[in-house]
Amino acid sequence: MRLNILTAALVTSGLAMFASSANAAMVTDGHGNVGYDSYDECVAAVKNGSAKFYTPYTYQNPKRRSGEASVKKMRLSEVMIPQNVVDSNRLRTANYEAGACDLGVGQSDGRYGVSGALVGKYVPIAPDMPVNVYMNKNGDPVRLSMQQCDNHFGDKFPTPVVSEAKAPEAQLAIAEQRTVEPVIIETKRVIRPAKYSVKEVIYVPEDQIKRINTAAGTTIAIEDGAERTVILGQEADANVIDNIEINQTFPVTRVPNNDNHQRIIDPNTGKYVIVE
Repeated sequence: MRLNILTAALVTSGLAMFASSANAAMVTDGHGNVGYDSYDECVAAVKNGSAKFYTPYTYQNPKRRSGEASVKKMRLSEVMIPQNVVDSNRLRTANYEAGACDLGVGQSDGRYGVSGALVGKYVPIAPDMPVNVYMNKNGDPVRLSMQQCDNHFGDKFPTPVVSEAKAPEAQLAIAEQRTVEPVIIETKRVIRPAKYSVKEVIYVPEDQIKRINTAAGTTIAIEDGAERTVILGQEADANVIDNIEINQTFPVTRVPNNDNHQRIIDPNTGKYVIVE
């Protein structure tokens, strides 16, 4: 009799533990986004097709940090992770063909992460999620964020899912009503051009640039040391730089730095002159 009672207790306890672990594997926040207790659980859900990919629910423009020269809009699957990031984080792949399973984090550096319920959980990110790709002056990617909300990932690059098997097609999030968390402050939005195209890039020594304030903004005057000609152009502000989409080829002009010329101010006229 004792053996039978003990056996029944063990069976009951085992079933309770199994049910508890099954329920604890996934958490859902108030917006329907999900997170998993471990990276492996998240990857398994992506690969078996049961994962619900994260859908942003706020809106925020890109914001560059120190050392970031430009931002490009891409799909996550189009991004290649820099080799130094792959090596330092011991990643098993350098691409996002199967998406990512990112460790959820909260607010930092003036940008949000995921909702509180998903902080510390692993969140599935779709391969076709639109992202902001922040690049340095050499055009190398240094950081990613979610394009719609500019929310940051758990690190500068989310952890990719290794694509032994292709991930399922991303789910379409169709919502008739958008909700906003109480911590989001409502702001007036100014309609600006959605993107700017690059017409030309000019490399110029710093001492050859002269800025002139005009009613239309700041104009720059650049002297070409070889031809003794002056190039006039409009200086791009931060909003233009943040919304440039680099998806085409463009000419690059390098203005030479002629050390035989001295640039001085004429004391009689106050004008900027060149002495050979």
